[in-house]
Amino acid sequence: MANSTPLHPRPARRQAAHAEAPAIPRVLPVSRPGRCAAAAGAGVFDQVEQTDPFLSIDVFRRQGACIPPHPHAGCVVATYLFPESTTSLRCRHAHGGQDRVNPGDLLWLETHCGTVHEDTPENARAAVRGVRMVVNRAGHHPHGAPSQTVVRAEAMPRWREGDVDLTLVCGEWAGRRVARADGGRTTLLQLDWLADALPTLEIPCDGRRWVALIAQGEAALAAHAGGHAPGHVLRAEGAGAQALLLPPGVWQLAGRQGARLMLTGGEPLGGAVVYRGNFAARDEGDLVALTRRYQQGSMGALVPDCNEAG
Repeated sequence: MANSTPLHPRPARRQAAHAEAPAIPRVLPVSRPGRCAAAAGAGVFDQVEQTDPFLSIDVFRRQGACIPPHPHAGCVVATYLFPESTTSLRCRHAHGGQDRVNPGDLLWLETHCGTVHEDTPENARAAVRGVRMVVNRAGHHPHGAPSQTVVRAEAMPRWREGDVDLTLVCGEWAGRRVARADGGRTTLLQLDWLADALPTLEIPCDGRRWVALIAQGEAALAAHAGGHAPGHVLRAEGAGAQALLLPPGVWQLAGRQGARLMLTGGEPLGGAVVYRGNFAARDEGDLVALTRRYQQGSMGALVPDCNEAG
């Protein structure tokens, strides 16, 4: 069946779930994360007006790279390792959190008032690849203690629709749910094409904002809009990625064998946010206060353990 499916899906016949939804998806600018040279990859950064509540969403790849301890505050940092990764990560934060995140697991770090964080590959010669989401929490729980939890791969619902495998990494989708500290409103869904196929995907009209990010291979999306909706092809070449902002409605996907699409959904906060230096704040005054707390040592400290890996 290889290469038998054209990447130009026919428009779905059902009406959009939301009558005022845009007729076509919005292409999001994708860049490489210049903030951290140790982690290769690409994703959506600094587009919070369009991606709220997501401050960033990216596909990363690390091999032997150790990122030194660094602070986070006012956000959630969610790190999902693809199942084919060949090593685990040791993830610590300065307020006592310490977990081993294996391939297929998700680390959910609620930074709240701020903490210093580090993740280190167990094997410096092996590769780890996955998705990282930074979710805005600016002004929420400003005095809460940081905490981290791990969602193990075996706790994630998995099912097959035709020739596509689906994994619900966190959140809720189509009656399935993975319990999270945020009540399941932040969703990460993984779609893997086992063969060329044309599945249908319905984006719910439930107040959440949805972003599709191609992680590998090639896929296309089209939605019904008077019968004339154009298809949008997404390709991940090398360490690249492409992303779309998806309105509610019924979408038809066409994917090549081996393609992987990540779908993220979150409830917009709707407020002002300043995101700089891994700190999410409501305004510049809050940002200065967070920076001062970090400089004074109130977010704690970690002794790097990079030399222990491998």
